[in-house]
Amino acid sequence: MFFTTIDLSSRCNCSVFTRVMLPSKTPNRRLSDKPPPQLQLVSHAEPRPQLTDPDRPVNTEALYDCEHRFFTGCGIGKPHVEEARRAAAANGTTIEKELIARRLIQPELYYRWLADELGLDYVDHINPDEVVHLASTDVLLRRDGPLRLSRANGQVTAITPEAKRHEADAARLRARPALRRHLVVASPSTIRRAIWESGQEQRVRESTFRLDQDHCEHSARHVLTGMQGFVLALMLCLCIAAFLIWPLSALTVLHVVLTMLFSAGILLRLSALAMALRRPDTVRGGSDIETRMPIYTLLIPLYDEAAMAPALVARIDALRWPKSLLDVKYICEAGDEATIEALEAQDLGPECEIVRVPAFGPRTKPKALQYALRGARGSLIAVYDAEDKPAPGQLLEAWATFRAGDDQLGCLQAPLAVANLRSNWISGLFALEYSGLFRVLIPFLARTGMPIPLGGTSNHFKRAALENTGGWDPHNVTEDADLGLRLHAYGYRTGILKCATVESCPVQLDVWKRQRTRWLKGWAQTWLVAMRNPVATWSSLGPAAFVVFQLLIAGMLISALVHPLMYLFIAFSFAWIASGHASVVSDMHAVLLWMDAVNIFGNYLLFPATGWFAFTAYERSHLKRHWLLMIPAYWLLISLAGWRALTQLLANAHLWEKTPHDAESSAKTQQDPLPTCEAVPENQRPRQKIPMERVKGIEPSS
Repeated sequence: MFFTTIDLSSRCNCSVFTRVMLPSKTPNRRLSDKPPPQLQLVSHAEPRPQLTDPDRPVNTEALYDCEHRFFTGCGIGKPHVEEARRAAAANGTTIEKELIARRLIQPELYYRWLADELGLDYVDHINPDEVVHLASTDVLLRRDGPLRLSRANGQVTAITPEAKRHEADAARLRARPALRRHLVVASPSTIRRAIWESGQEQRVRESTFRLDQDHCEHSARHVLTGMQGFVLALMLCLCIAAFLIWPLSALTVLHVVLTMLFSAGILLRLSALAMALRRPDTVRGGSDIETRMPIYTLLIPLYDEAAMAPALVARIDALRWPKSLLDVKYICEAGDEATIEALEAQDLGPECEIVRVPAFGPRTKPKALQYALRGARGSLIAVYDAEDKPAPGQLLEAWATFRAGDDQLGCLQAPLAVANLRSNWISGLFALEYSGLFRVLIPFLARTGMPIPLGGTSNHFKRAALENTGGWDPHNVTEDADLGLRLHAYGYRTGILKCATVESCPVQLDVWKRQRTRWLKGWAQTWLVAMRNPVATWSSLGPAAFVVFQLLIAGMLISALVHPLMYLFIAFSFAWIASGHASVVSDMHAVLLWMDAVNIFGNYLLFPATGWFAFTAYERSHLKRHWLLMIPAYWLLISLAGWRALTQLLANAHLWEKTPHDAESSAKTQQDPLPTCEAVPENQRPRQKIPMERVKGIEPSS
């Protein structure tokens, strides 16, 4: 193991020592014994060369040789430099970036020392008021470059020197020493922080309203259009009139419609279960192992999550992906100082950045994601929540799946597994529900090419697909379902992954109720947005996808709202028969009675059957059987949340009721041996095996 201690804080005329302790006992070296390294000078007169890939510099053997000489000349041990060179060649980066990513060099001290070697001033903070903010300035959030500053004594340019061209740049600097008055050195993180702060007001406005301005037909900023309000009011008046004039006929029509809706939903889930029984999933993976890995951006929105910060940072750090190609953004509300301070206390790596979202517009997760997307450096983007514990190999699997797919594969959904399923009956039934959704229904929808209501976390996107569809809607409180539908409407497909993300679900009834209310309210927003122009939605989705969308979104909403009515229909029918009037019960009403019974009890049987089928052996052993008796109560609670969502939709449509997370219980429950890469039962295992991944402390079922 190599241990490196680098002191780069001395002035350029002083000795700077680098100690590299290696098994071969590499001796100490004085940097002053070598010629002073010179770095690239970038000025407004000589812009940085255009790169073939905007996210990655062009690398040649000559540039690697320059970097190799530079860092070995600075006294960094040759094994370190050679290892960084191999990684740079594999990742398409530079030796400098690899050394910084491995934390062998501390960026702030390193760039301060480079400034001293060049005879330039170093700034560790840039006043955002000094930034000359142009239309293209935000590009510097995604890649390094010079930043122009306006000061009282004139304009200066903040640059980030690079080691790869220090010889040529040193000569240029000696030939034009007057440039030193117009240049300062700053680290990339200092420049990005200044840009985030300088343009935050305009940026947050654009992030909040761009979808509404550019594609108002996809925005939930307005709950109802004028035409929708008129049509819904007209339908309500007609229904009331029908019940007043023809009460029995109107009740019968309503009964038939609800019965058919319930039956269609059950048939959809039966089809998903049948396909899962007879057709195991196959694992897709790219075979071209020489393909360079892209930069992967992780967007992690947080609010009031100070207690979760230590565990979250450790879990993200455990992901298997080169740190030099990782772009981690912890997104916090600007006023959430507790969470920001907790993150800063974690000694974040150079790949991490804290993005502060200004207080403007609705305080929602999609607004935070849309804001941070402006600074995302990766061509692939993933979203995680504070309580998530993704399998270490999830990014690798997502990348391999994207490589194996075509251009229309725009999104991948990882399965979600509930860690605390044994806490109480609420968490146990929640785990059953998640298992049936993410391991049976969503794979069925993916294989049949239907629109998928995404989960709110562990979504992996191609950046191009995300931007082409407008990104997240800041005004929709279930941005996942909305974006999943929009991706399908734009011609993109959503695939599935095997590597799961483990998370904790609510165990308190009040917390569960608020979360479920937000979900149902967001689905109502999504349905209303899509049905502003039903003909256009039919055309963009296609007939089959349109019907499935109605069953998934409208069907779930209506079934939640009217679930108690099914009990009333059954009770009224049996009471009518018991009263001695059975002889006058028509055949149609008899059929409806039996269909009601089949729908109710079939749903109660299908709910646990689907989840139980997809459970692993560990999950089955920890779910208490008597909790299944609470399924009717669980559905009645969903109905309660549905009516609560309806009232909120009318009174406060954009209210985001946050789900609080208990760090202690989350850490405890996520040590259980839940599935990670193979979150499926034995008879669904893929025939082609992929490497088994393990979340620390969590053993996958096998």
